[in-house]
Parts: sequence; C-alpha cells; structure tokens
Amino acid sequence: MENYNKGMTIIEVVISIMITGFILVGMLQLYSLGAIQSNLARHKVMAVNITQAEIEGLINKGYETITQEINQGIYPKTQDVKIDAGKTGNTGDDINGTMITSISNVSEGYKVTANVSWNDYYGAMSEVVTSTITSYL
Repeated sequence: MENYNKGMTIIEVVISIMITGFILVGMLQLYSLGAIQSNLARHKVMAVNITQAEIEGLINKGYETITQEINQGIYPKTQDVKIDAGKTGNTGDDINGTMITSISNVSEGYKVTANVSWNDYYGAMSEVVTSTITSYL
C-alpha cells in the first residue's frame, strides 16, 4: 500500500507563521523609526527657518543700526520661540525653544550667530546658523 501524503505538516505551518511574525515585527519597528526621523527632520528645518529669519531681519536693519544696537549692549539677545509642527492649528503640538542671537566683530564686518535650542520628544536638540554682515561703505 502506497502512502501519498500531500500538504503541509503542522510543524511547517507553525514555522512559517513564526517567520512571518518576525518579519512583520521588524517592518513595524522600521516604520515607527521612520516616523521619528521624519519628526526630527521637520523640527530641525523649522528651527533653521527661525534662525534664518532672525539673520535676515538683522540684514534688513542695516549695518549702522546693528552697530548702534551692539554699542547699546543688546547682544547677545535671548528670545523664546515656538517650533510649530504644522500638522494642526492646535498649539498643543508646538514645541517651545530658546533662540540666542550673538554678534561679534570680524575683519569683514560682523559675524552673526543664531542658535535655537529646544527639548524635543526625543531629547535636547539644537541648530546653529552663522552669517557675516559687511559694510561696503
């Protein structure tokens, strides 16, 4: 009598379910890591935009006005900033941070450094933007 066993055994089914489970768990972890990295990148871009706006504001003031403000002792200037995640209009998802703007003399004019620091969901973060403002007069 010939035995024609066709199909899969219970051991093969259990092993294939375990392998599929391991693969799915790994993919879910990668998905959550991608979301975390996306949030960090979004917050860093917003911080750079805030610092760039501060530097552009100083450039628009003009070299002489900046010289007067330096003589008045305004710099380094510390201000509170909000990093808006932009997902909703709700302010509950905004992140509070601090921007420190400092100006130092260099041979070409003034070196402006704007530093935004904040505590993200994932730890302390910081972005620094530096520019040089010169007077051609």
